[in-house]
Amino acid sequence: RRVLPGLSAPLHASILMALSMATHFAGYEFARSSSLSSFTSKSSPGGFGSDPGAFPLAMACVSPFSVLLLLGYGRELDRGGPRAALRNTTLFCSAALSAAAAAASAAERWGGGGSTPRIRVPLLGELTPARAIVWTSFVFQNSYAHLLYAQQWSFIGSVLTSEEGATWFASFAGLSSVSSTLAGTALSKSVDRIGLRGLLVVASLGLLLTAALADAAYDMSERNGFDPAEEIRKKEESKKNKGEGEGEGGEAADERKKGSVRGAVDLFRRVPVLGALFWEVISFQSLSTILNVCFVTRLKEAVADDAMRAAWTGQFYALVNGVSGLLQFLILPLFMTLFDPAWVYRLMPLAPLACTVFTAFQAEPPLKIVAFSFFVAKVMDYTLRNVCNEMVYVPLDFESRYKGKEIIGVFGSRFGKSGMSLLLSGMTYAFGSFGIQELSRLTAVASTAWLGCTYRLSRLVPESEAKKKRKADARKKKKDGISSKKKKR
Repeated sequence: RRVLPGLSAPLHASILMALSMATHFAGYEFARSSSLSSFTSKSSPGGFGSDPGAFPLAMACVSPFSVLLLLGYGRELDRGGPRAALRNTTLFCSAALSAAAAAASAAERWGGGGSTPRIRVPLLGELTPARAIVWTSFVFQNSYAHLLYAQQWSFIGSVLTSEEGATWFASFAGLSSVSSTLAGTALSKSVDRIGLRGLLVVASLGLLLTAALADAAYDMSERNGFDPAEEIRKKEESKKNKGEGEGEGGEAADERKKGSVRGAVDLFRRVPVLGALFWEVISFQSLSTILNVCFVTRLKEAVADDAMRAAWTGQFYALVNGVSGLLQFLILPLFMTLFDPAWVYRLMPLAPLACTVFTAFQAEPPLKIVAFSFFVAKVMDYTLRNVCNEMVYVPLDFESRYKGKEIIGVFGSRFGKSGMSLLLSGMTYAFGSFGIQELSRLTAVASTAWLGCTYRLSRLVPESEAKKKRKADARKKKKDGISSKKKKR
């Protein structure tokens, strides 16, 4: 509860939130490996490993599910503010993971005999209670991460300045990478002992610690006078005092407008960089989805055992997070202070583009090449992309940071995944199962689209404080030079 010596209160609160985010992502590694292995299983009664169209169709369902989560978040934010919204959504996700583990265990005990209810569904085959539970758990697992982590970053971006963000954001992201690496290493050793359902329970318990740390960060902000919600409270009080003569009807209409789709559209028109971020997110998530489908398809063919596949997935993401952590702690803080975010956006897609183009020219790319392309995209996402996106939000207002960001992070991110997954499902249904080579060619097209979106975004990104300072110093030096020449004359 006390501010540590040598730290400012906002920085201390941000560290607490960064630790909250780190525990969230550590638990997410357990949930992701469990859900993915259960979903792609061929031996489990709830698995969809024998149905090639099931995976992209499940990803297509993520976007509608994310909209439901986003509506619930918006209701909590309007009713209780950002602190209550983060606490309640975190506890809900924890309860949902525990319920999924319990329901899956009960369905497996029920068995898959002839008495089990079955429904024939296109692309999915026979849908039983066990498969319905695995399906719902998988869709939820792909929906909840951004809901929480966008709120956590919103707090950090609200209490730190742009200069502090350039110094600390990479390290905060690095904490999540380190925790994810440790979690991926631990789950590969523990999955045989606790099983896939046990991994979900561990993720659920981790979210309780996530909620406690996030609440402590908000508590410190309230006690030290930098609560992010204070900005919107002052704005609402100003509007209320200004519009006292308008009556209750006008105020109610204004409140309805703020919570409507029109309010979101007005926000994106008012802040053009939000629209550019929205399309950047959609284009990257489309690329990530195709790479993920390639990776999962190859992994399913190469590793048949469910526990071994969960361990392989855990080790893969542990390597992704380990490399990302090293870059975030050792290189990125200096890199972000020297280079403007606009140039980072322009250079960032080049490495994934080169990898996807190389893979596209392989007739039957092996698992290692497919995994490497996915690895490069993920490392770029975790190191550069996430940090740059968070720095864009720092100078924006409360509504942009909390509402606009959630729309982009939850709906935009999931819409990119779901839209591409729906396209892949439709193509699979119409033309049959796509091969790895065809999917690899799609990744090259998606990488090119992402490059175009990042370039457009780079032209709208606000200048960093470091760049403004360099420009001011250059102007001052030029002015001093002109003055000295005049004196000599």
